[in-house]
Amino acid sequence: MSRRRRTEEEPENHERWLVSYADFITLLFAFFVMMYSISSVNEGKYRVLSDSLVSAFQTVNNDKASVQSQSVVSKTPIQIGKTPKMLAPIANKLPVQDASKNSRKTPAAIKKDLTDSLKTWVNKGDVKIKSSNFWLDVEISSGALYRSGSAALLNESRKILEPLSYELLGSDKPVYVLGYSDNVPIYTQKFSSNWELSAARAVSVVNLFSSLGVEPKRLGAIGFGEHRPVADNNSALGRSKNRRVVVRIFTGEDLFAESKP
Repeated sequence: MSRRRRTEEEPENHERWLVSYADFITLLFAFFVMMYSISSVNEGKYRVLSDSLVSAFQTVNNDKASVQSQSVVSKTPIQIGKTPKMLAPIANKLPVQDASKNSRKTPAAIKKDLTDSLKTWVNKGDVKIKSSNFWLDVEISSGALYRSGSAALLNESRKILEPLSYELLGSDKPVYVLGYSDNVPIYTQKFSSNWELSAARAVSVVNLFSSLGVEPKRLGAIGFGEHRPVADNNSALGRSKNRRVVVRIFTGEDLFAESKP
């Protein structure tokens, strides 16, 4: 009897609310995690949507050009937060009548025109133009086109690549974009090797040329990674020279064309 009476006299536990409170905090944490996950915007899809809206509004503005009070829609896609400004996929193609003039240009004339139009970058050392009996090479430093470890073209790269693409329009000569890197190992979520990075960079340039009107069947992309250096990778200067993209314009037949039966 004394043992039963002692049990009945034990004080009531007033901290049982902590169990419910812990469950509430857990649910609240799960709720905010879910909200954060659905608020992360896919930048690529966002840019496509942005460019589609820009294109639609530009069409409307062109049809109502007499209304002077309408605002001009920018071609630059809306940036998300502090996302670096990357190259917008919308591009202005050169008029067909102007592009047809390029078909009559000689390699020497193309080299001269490119040297003039890219003079600023040639003087800075970001662009080198070389020629041989078989092709014309336009070598561009990777730093002028991309951020470190990225294959997304910067907006500033347009100033180099657009004049170059205009020289390619209207011609039937094959064009190959060659990507190179230094020997510093890279292993990111997107690229597992320098080979992949160099190939992706070459593809990004090819995609831009195609969007500007260059025939896709004339284009090709090749990645060499760190395996064909032009300088010593043991120095910072040498590595910077090895990180490059070369646009090779063939002056004759396509060396990579399939042989006809």
